[in-house]
Amino acid sequence: MDHLFRGSANLLMPRSGDVETEEAYLETLALPGGLQLRAGQFITEFGRQNPMHPHAWGFVDSPLVNQRMFGADNMRGLGARASWLVPTPFYSELFLSVQNNEGETMHSFRNELESGEALFGRELGSTGSPKSFDQLAYTPRYAASFDLTDTQTILTGVSAAFGNNSSGAHKQSRVYGSDLTWKWKPADHSGGFPFVQWQTEGMYREYEAGAASGLSAETLKDYGMYSQVSYGFTKGWVAGLRWDYVNRTSLAANLGGTNNYDDSERAGRWRLSPNLTWYLSEFSKIRLQYNHDERRGIGTDHTFWLQFEFSIGAHDAHKF
Repeated sequence: MDHLFRGSANLLMPRSGDVETEEAYLETLALPGGLQLRAGQFITEFGRQNPMHPHAWGFVDSPLVNQRMFGADNMRGLGARASWLVPTPFYSELFLSVQNNEGETMHSFRNELESGEALFGRELGSTGSPKSFDQLAYTPRYAASFDLTDTQTILTGVSAAFGNNSSGAHKQSRVYGSDLTWKWKPADHSGGFPFVQWQTEGMYREYEAGAASGLSAETLKDYGMYSQVSYGFTKGWVAGLRWDYVNRTSLAANLGGTNNYDDSERAGRWRLSPNLTWYLSEFSKIRLQYNHDERRGIGTDHTFWLQFEFSIGAHDAHKF
């Protein structure tokens, strides 16, 4: 726009054919003291995976722990974000996002479900647009990065998200996370290749579930992590391997007399996913992926994916 502000918008076209606004925001460029403000619809700055647009993912699907905490899509919403680039010898930045916590992309908070659907055995109610500070999601994050050597870089961070959920009056959700990324790239690389990147992230959630028909009020506790390695062995070609794990530390109340494992939202689960990606250009890629998925009480799933993806228009450089 100009030297003071920048506008950005990202549109998605899901399989339904409808155009969906993933992000549309305005942010400052010239505030003093390393400060920056952002306002509009944007992806929440939580951890490493969630802030990435789907076209920047290293795998076809998002990690299990992200799906369990934030749903199939990124956690995102309408709101504002403040960030401060801390004056240190290495990269160090603090973030605070405040967003409307209602909608299908606010999975752990005031999530919207289709009629007849339930989360943790409870039908969720809609409370409309936020009318108070209690109906917002607050997400602080700290990220830091430094070079180990001329060829190795470390990035680490801690995140949290707090807000009410729609399972009952004044019921809250709290999500905590930490992440670590290491990357090696030789000094004589060509166009970023070859490289090796290892990324891992863990999360823990406390979900205060309200009383419902046949269910008492309780706090549901879940956790999970993933660890993935990407190896860019020659220009345009990347091999990847990811391991996921999710589980719970507390059992939910018996759901209508059925076994607790029938609650697929909280069942113990692990998954192994190798893949191979061919980047035809900066804007297009072809990816082949296999998922070996083990779900406790359900069984084993084998899934093969063949993905072709392309982007249209200018876009910012991807974050390390």
